[in-house]
Amino acid sequence: MATIKVNGVNIYYELKGKPEGDEAVVFLNGIMSTVAGWALQVPTFAKAGYKILLHDFRGQLMSEKPQGGYTFSVHVADMKALLDNLGIKKTHIISTSYGGIVGLRFTLDYPEYVKSFTLIDGLAQIDSRFRWIVASWQDLVKEGDMLKLFRAIVPVIYSNNYLQNNEKTLRERELLLKNTPREFIEAFSALLTNAVQGTEYTAALPGIKCPVLLICGEHDQLTPVKFSRLIKEQIPHAEFVIVPECGHTTIYEKPEVVNSLALGFVTKINR
Repeated sequence: MATIKVNGVNIYYELKGKPEGDEAVVFLNGIMSTVAGWALQVPTFAKAGYKILLHDFRGQLMSEKPQGGYTFSVHVADMKALLDNLGIKKTHIISTSYGGIVGLRFTLDYPEYVKSFTLIDGLAQIDSRFRWIVASWQDLVKEGDMLKLFRAIVPVIYSNNYLQNNEKTLRERELLLKNTPREFIEAFSALLTNAVQGTEYTAALPGIKCPVLLICGEHDQLTPVKFSRLIKEQIPHAEFVIVPECGHTTIYEKPEVVNSLALGFVTKINR
């Protein structure tokens, strides 16, 4: 566990698994998450012998939260600087949601760094429904009530099955947000704004030549299957899997499926 200053901002990161080498599996977080959000995936990849890098984007829980600079191009610049500082020259990017957009932009800007790209519950452009959902979340963020925000987010991102079977766990997470620091709320608001204003990469997608794996929950309401289909149309060589009975949080709801698909994909490329 460590922080490193890149582009004037302290970025929190963790290295796990294999200590040596200049190649790593890089996990990229969802917008409201942190490095711990990959706890159900990291052990599988560590056991398989991979070097693993996780980090919180600027504005996320463990990293610094500056007043401005929340754009995907800045996230990409931070990521590249982090990789360079750590001597990592090749990556297998595994990303979800907001982190998937960062991953797309990084893969387009720095293809020489990317051996493979896995996008879970992601998109390359937004639609009116996405805008309305995020606008409603922004209204609650402005109130500063993270409990209300959490209650609004939960039925959108989780499937009915997960909600029914994990009520206690979700209520416990809800309580953790009761005393959320103001700086976190303000940074989260900036990240939400970026998600709406900075997401339009569909036209550039044919430029992605590395192996690509698309995974999407069957019942994802925030980034529905149609968005993954659109990416597949623009990147014909991409592999595409729809995970049954799953919402937007496939890495939590179906971790065994995600691990099997993503590890198999990365391992196949590294043979």
